[in-house]
Amino acid sequence: MRRTSVLAAVVGVVLAGGAAVGCDDGGSSSGGGSSPSASAGSASSSAGSGSSSGASTSASPSPGGSSTLPPKKGTGSDAEEHRAEAKAAAMLPAPEAIGKALAHTPGKVVSAEIDDNAQDRLIWEFEILAEDGTLQAVDVNPAGGAVLSSHQERGESDDLARGKRLLKGGATDAAAAAKAAAAKGTVVSVKLKPEGGGHWSVETGPEDRDWSVPLDSVKVSPERHD
Repeated sequence: MRRTSVLAAVVGVVLAGGAAVGCDDGGSSSGGGSSPSASAGSASSSAGSGSSSGASTSASPSPGGSSTLPPKKGTGSDAEEHRAEAKAAAMLPAPEAIGKALAHTPGKVVSAEIDDNAQDRLIWEFEILAEDGTLQAVDVNPAGGAVLSSHQERGESDDLARGKRLLKGGATDAAAAAKAAAAKGTVVSVKLKPEGGGHWSVETGPEDRDWSVPLDSVKVSPERHD
């Protein structure tokens, strides 16, 4: 009877110990184990959230990034291209664009034109009779007014000689001609022409109309095409 009681007590202790160990393991799994798991889940969630935030940040354009790209050239009909040119020119009107070009390369503008570059982007292209007597090409971005590139023109001796001959003294300059013709539409080009003693040929859009401005005034009249 006593031996049975002792044996029962021993078995009870062993079982209790096993239960205690089981509890500790279970507690370790559900307590200590769940904590790392929760931490891992939390870290994973945190990392996912950070990753998502990072993707959003990198996907967002930097301030002024995409807005500084020149506008795209119109594709399709001539009318569509004229509208695209006029829209690009309206972003930086000709007189202001001329000011940007001359601030970079002082001199006298002999031509200014909205045209497409190698990437089919519309930009202001200038030819300037520089103060050092050379003919310089300057490209200006209508979206923001930044100078994109510049270089000396070669093999343009006729343009150089014409500019030197015609743009003397108080001759009407390209900016004044563009400003005068702006009342007729959006100026997309201003070019010095030698005919009739010299005048400015100004094109306005989006209707694609041509105007003439003499070198001794800012009178605007329809250009005659002989």
